[in-house]
Amino acid sequence: MIRVVVVEDEPLAREHLVELLSELPGVAVVGAAENGRVGLAAIAEHRPDAVFLDIEMPGIKGTELMHLLPEPRPGLVFVTAYPQHAIEAFAGGAVHYLLKPISRIAVAQALSRIRPKDEPLQKEWLRLPVRKKGTTRLLRPEEVDALVADLGDCMAWTAEGRLPVDGTLLHWEERLSDHGFLRVHRNALVRLEAVRELTAEDELILGGGRLSISRRRMEEVRRVLGL
Repeated sequence: MIRVVVVEDEPLAREHLVELLSELPGVAVVGAAENGRVGLAAIAEHRPDAVFLDIEMPGIKGTELMHLLPEPRPGLVFVTAYPQHAIEAFAGGAVHYLLKPISRIAVAQALSRIRPKDEPLQKEWLRLPVRKKGTTRLLRPEEVDALVADLGDCMAWTAEGRLPVDGTLLHWEERLSDHGFLRVHRNALVRLEAVRELTAEDELILGGGRLSISRRRMEEVRRVLGL
């Protein structure tokens, strides 16, 4: 379990960040502070593993708070609208720097830098944010059969149809490599367990349709499928 304190002076931004963190498995938000002074007290009380903090706050700024923390310090993730403070933040030991508006993907990426890459929770945290009827749904990798780049957008093939997903195909190729996904074409990633058939026309049959395999990737696809 990763224990997190949020320090953010804007109420709506603070509430949104707490909500995004609380949605992730293995994460507990143990404190939320409206300024640096209260944040210091919350950090001293709860001794969290990570602190997500704003920079421009009344009183103690986030970059000032960073230098007031005793060792061992928690992992520091700055959340700000000002990119010009990044060098100072990283020089002071920040593990990540998020620019507002923040997303679920960005929060999960920040947490991944706090725990080792082989941490079992790394896989548990991963969700694919798909858009459907004005809402954002968070799908586990096993709920997606394929990701396909379509005219600049990335579409997730799911049991509910083809839904837009935030992020590029390259981004998801890196994140999903440990979840059984393989690039079969420059425009497509496939979850191998979702493959039902390989046709004589070098197409993969999935629940949501057919995907062609590029010639240069055919050998690897056949190998991983045991053919």
